[in-house]
Amino acid sequence: MRKYLLSMIFVFILLFSNQLWSQQANSYTVDLARMFSKDLFEANGIPFLQPVVTVVNGTSNTRFFNLAYIPPKVQKPYFRVGIQNMLGFVNDDLKTYAPVMPSDSFNIEKALSYIELSGLSIKNIDTAGLIRYLFLNLMYDGVYNKKSIKIPNKASTALGSGNTEFRLPHDTLYSLLQSHPLYNNPLIPQSLKDSIANSINGFPELFTLYGGSNLSTVYAAIPQIEIGSLFGTELLLRFIPSVNLGEAIGDFSFWGFGLKHSISQYFGRNYINADEERPFDMAIQAVYQGTNLKNKVGVTKSDLNADATMYNFNLHFSKSFKDIIDVYAGISYEMIEITSTYKYFLPIEIQWQLGLIDKINDENPNFEPTPGFPGDQNPQTSTLSVSDDNIKFTVGARKAFGNFAIFVDYNISDFNIFSGGIEYTF
Repeated sequence: MRKYLLSMIFVFILLFSNQLWSQQANSYTVDLARMFSKDLFEANGIPFLQPVVTVVNGTSNTRFFNLAYIPPKVQKPYFRVGIQNMLGFVNDDLKTYAPVMPSDSFNIEKALSYIELSGLSIKNIDTAGLIRYLFLNLMYDGVYNKKSIKIPNKASTALGSGNTEFRLPHDTLYSLLQSHPLYNNPLIPQSLKDSIANSINGFPELFTLYGGSNLSTVYAAIPQIEIGSLFGTELLLRFIPSVNLGEAIGDFSFWGFGLKHSISQYFGRNYINADEERPFDMAIQAVYQGTNLKNKVGVTKSDLNADATMYNFNLHFSKSFKDIIDVYAGISYEMIEITSTYKYFLPIEIQWQLGLIDKINDENPNFEPTPGFPGDQNPQTSTLSVSDDNIKFTVGARKAFGNFAIFVDYNISDFNIFSGGIEYTF
């Protein structure tokens, strides 16, 4: 009985909203396309970005150590200045994911949540929100019940390539509308049904999830300074000022600091001099890093602002074979959190379909507003937060040549990396 009464109230409200639908069908179509585009972006944004987070986590949280020995005390501070290089190979499983369609099953109570009543009178109707909700009902019915809307099996991540298309033919949408629980209610006038149908007929039939950068390898080089020693503790510093790395990446900045403390100094003799024979050395380390990325993305020049924080906690060992080579190994637990804010306009092909931009022709399409075609003037903002954690095993070797040293290692984790570098100690 309660559900029946709610349905009657909802139909009553739709009857009195008929004029609104008729007067603003075109603007509602644009608003619906804008909201659905955002729904599609946010529903697929995290799996699109997740492989990037895995790669950045594995790459940036690398090359913190190549020697576990730290003298307990020194006459004066020493400095190690070096360039740390990382090279990772992107596996195919990081290039694709299974996309999802934004949808919601019909619930009369949820539909009524878009309507504000004052007693028995209508105080306010979130008409755009209600239209969006009813449209998500059609998506749910088309994907899960009627199977008339097909979701692509896979889409490109930010590391993959190729665009993925979601096709929503008008005849399919109209067929789904006709089977909606409210559409067949005899109390709803045909004029209102026609207004809804006209809104759908003007809706874009094609939505695109854009592909990524098609990366097979990831390379990074980071300057690093280590300063020691105080009570067997070293300070690590990393810093890259904001620099423009080209159109594909944008403005990038990076910083980090960490502390490494000798554990082996507490066992047996205090080996103050590096020349003394030692069975092995052991140290613990904690590092905190941050990055910022700003860029203009796509032909609509959408704004991207991404901040990342990274943490690394490691235990590592080294063994010195005097005048020959040093070998080292370690285990790390690392984490990353990335918050990306996007301020974006409707994709250009949606603007063409809605008549916001005059495409002019397919051979030489237009991307700019022209008289009578103002383009999308209402940018939207979405914020995506993505995180990842990882266990990493590292094995490597180091060779000293006077004050210089070179080193190379291999890092085994969710994203395997070759790394190495050169440093100078003074």
